[in-house]
Amino acid sequence: MDCKRIYILYSERSGSNLLRLLLGNHPELSAPVSPQLFDSFIPFADRFGDLRNKKNSIRLLSLMKKYANHPFSDWQLDTSAEEMYSQSAPKSFVEAVDTLYSTKALQDGKSGYVCKERHLFNYSGLITTSLSAINWVYLYRDPRDVVSSWLKNKMLFFTPYGAAHAWKEDQQKCRSLHLSHHLPYHRLSYEELITLTKQTMTNLLQYLNLDIDERCFQNQQKREEADRNVLWKNLDKPIDSSNTQKYRDRLSQKQVAIVESICQSQMQHLGYPLETNGQWTPAIGDKNYQYFNKVKELVKQKTLANNKTSELLRDRKKLKQQLISRL
Repeated sequence: MDCKRIYILYSERSGSNLLRLLLGNHPELSAPVSPQLFDSFIPFADRFGDLRNKKNSIRLLSLMKKYANHPFSDWQLDTSAEEMYSQSAPKSFVEAVDTLYSTKALQDGKSGYVCKERHLFNYSGLITTSLSAINWVYLYRDPRDVVSSWLKNKMLFFTPYGAAHAWKEDQQKCRSLHLSHHLPYHRLSYEELITLTKQTMTNLLQYLNLDIDERCFQNQQKREEADRNVLWKNLDKPIDSSNTQKYRDRLSQKQVAIVESICQSQMQHLGYPLETNGQWTPAIGDKNYQYFNKVKELVKQKTLANNKTSELLRDRKKLKQQLISRL
């Protein structure tokens, strides 16, 4: 299929869903909720068999379609795996993912798609080897606000130490792709996206060779996915241009120092000034350092025991296990 492909590199809690939705307002782009096909299926690549074999390729397309149609991502794809194969005959995992996204775009009446799968920087080599004419976008956010968001929502990361290290590693990978592997991308910050939305989106659309469309400058209301994940609760609200530097009210001075000591090199490269000397070192017995995993698990068990998001995620995990068992 001849389809415009837009792949977003990002760290979680950096506004990637907002960017996805703004791009999805463009009449030429489909921007569905990401089913996380790469993270979910790549670890089991040895079970796919040779995807140059039609039977194997159709089987993989069928399993990924069921996963994408799970209520968490809710693609509602109605094209059969056989029909998808007849349109593009994917011979690799990346081509199969592209086939699914392209089919979704076609079903939505669009000529291109936005892919914001998690950890795309880990799969960029596979992607660029398999696909041509990819438009890469690199989105980033102040790590202090990223850490603050994780601690506020009590999901995945529960200490500034763990969240800051994850952010740092992601930025290192993105920068390495650009400098060492010459991956071209358009760079923008979350802060620019919410405070200078019109100019930032105009620049991005020009980079993507798409017509400027004012619908890409504001978030539509009544987004159904806002109810599927507690981390997406703002997706059905107008863009909040004041949602920057909230960490100043949420993080202690010590927590800010922890983040800056871990992320200072990447912060300086991205233009975020330090507020401390960036010289924090963990004290013996510091829970932010020594007991990170223990604290994480205890809080996770307590906070994620009963809510709609965890129910959907558990159900999707169960579906993934069932699908993988068929490979």
